[in-house]
Amino acid sequence: MVFGCVDNDLSDNDVGYAIVGKWQLEATKISPGGIVDWVSVEDGETYVFRQDGTFGLSKWEGCKSPVEGTFTVTEEILKLFFLCNSEPYEPVYTVSFEENKLILGFLGCIEGCLYRYKRMD
Repeated sequence: MVFGCVDNDLSDNDVGYAIVGKWQLEATKISPGGIVDWVSVEDGETYVFRQDGTFGLSKWEGCKSPVEGTFTVTEEILKLFFLCNSEPYEPVYTVSFEENKLILGFLGCIEGCLYRYKRMD
C-alpha cells in the first residue's frame, strides 16, 4: 500500500492563503528615526502571489527585468527567494492586513519600513 501527502501550507495558513492574488504598492511609511505618515506612491510595483508558492514582481530596484521566485509564509513572516541579475535575494517581511490592504514590514530596517499594497484582483 502506498500513501502520499501534498504540502498545502498556503491553504492551511490563513495569512498565506490571504496573500494569494495581485497586489500593487500604493503607499510607504519609511521612518528616518521619527514618527511618519503614509506617503502615496505613483505607479508602484505589483506582486502576484500564486497558490503554488511562486510569485512575480513587476520591478525590484536594480533588477534588469521583472522578478519571478518563490515565497513562504509562516507565522506572519513572508520570505521571498529570487534572483536579481543572477544574484540571490532572500528578503524577509512581516505580513499583516488592515482594511483589506496588505502591509509588508521589511525586517532589514532599524526604524520602520512599511509598504502598503491594494488588491488588484
